[in-house]
Order: sequence, then C-alpha cells, then structure tokens
Amino acid sequence: MASLHNNKGIALITALLFTLISLGMIMALLSIVVQGTRVSAANKAYKSANEAGYGAIDVVSRDILPAIFNGTFDLAYKQNLTDAIGLDLAFPQDALDACFKEKVGSSTTSWASCTAQSKTSLPKESPDMTFNLKATNSSVGFKVYAKIIDTRCGSDMAGQPCSNSDTTGVDYLEAGSGVTSATGSVTPQHLPAYYRIEVQSERAVNPNEKSQLSVLYAY
Repeated sequence: MASLHNNKGIALITALLFTLISLGMIMALLSIVVQGTRVSAANKAYKSANEAGYGAIDVVSRDILPAIFNGTFDLAYKQNLTDAIGLDLAFPQDALDACFKEKVGSSTTSWASCTAQSKTSLPKESPDMTFNLKATNSSVGFKVYAKIIDTRCGSDMAGQPCSNSDTTGVDYLEAGSGVTSATGSVTPQHLPAYYRIEVQSERAVNPNEKSQLSVLYAY
C-alpha cells in the first residue's frame, strides 16, 4: 500500500526561504547605507553653501553697504574689494539708480521707482548686487545674490525719507559723542535705519547646492 506522506524536498524549501529572508535583510541594509550616504552628501553641500552665505553677509554688511552709506563706494573701492578677496562685484541695478537710492534712503512704502520683482523675497529676482566667493576646493566657488526687500527708518515715519539722524547718526563709541558735550550742547541720539536683506548663495557649477538667509541689518 502506497504512503500518502512524502517529506522529500522540505529541506530545499526551507533553505530557499532562509535565503530569501537573508537577501531581504541585506537589501534593506544596503538601502539604509545608500540613503545615509545621500543625506550626508546633501548635508555637506548645504553646509558649504550656508557658510558661503554667511561670508557674503559679512562682505555686504561690513564692506559694501557702509561704503555706500558714507559715500566712499566708487570704482576704486570696488577694485580694492576685487583685488583683496576676488569679489567680482556686479550691480544688476546700479548702486546709484533711483530704486537702489530709495531702498537705502527711505521706507519701503516710498519705493516708487522699484519694480515688483525688485521687492520680492527671492534674491535672484532683480537682485541689488551679485558677486562670486571663491572656494578652497573650486576656482569657480559660489554665486551670491543679495537684495534689500524692506527698509524701516529709525524715526519710524512710514513713507518718509530716512533723515541724517537715521542713517548717519552719532556713534556713542566715538570719543566726545555723548549726549551732552563739555560746552553743554545736546547731541541727538542716533536712530538707526533697519534693512531686511535676503541673501542666496549657490555653487556656481551646481545651482541646486544653495542656501538662503534673511538678515536684519541696522545702520
């Protein structure tokens, strides 16, 4: 009489199941490693672009804008920046045009000469200035776009031009610049003007590696 039970092949099936489970675990592990590598590379690219953005903020806030405000920005000053740090500065909107003058000298509501694009929060749309920052691992470096998108006069008079006391007031760190002098005359307190500046830095050879920063600048 023939037997109805046959265990032949069960070992092969078990081995195949274990092999399938092992392959699944290996594929999951490889996927995690690859994803981690991608995230690490993206984070490194972002940090590089972000550091370039902070460097750009230093250049704009400490070199370019103060020179424009005090009237010392000219071709010679621009050339000195280029020679010192290879800035290659450009003003798509000329530093002396009507829109830029309104941006640095009056409240946002008074920007009658500026287009809608020059007021948006996107730095690449009609930027006030662009320049390159060289990188240690790349001769091309990072392209930087900077744009003033909001101005508030220190006197807080919306729609009115910023006065001299707003933009070039007394610096209390200077000798003899206290509220009262030795002769008893009164020096008005400095009321700084406030500017919101949007800065975007991106790798010149790969614009997808980018970072955008928003800066509140008081002068």
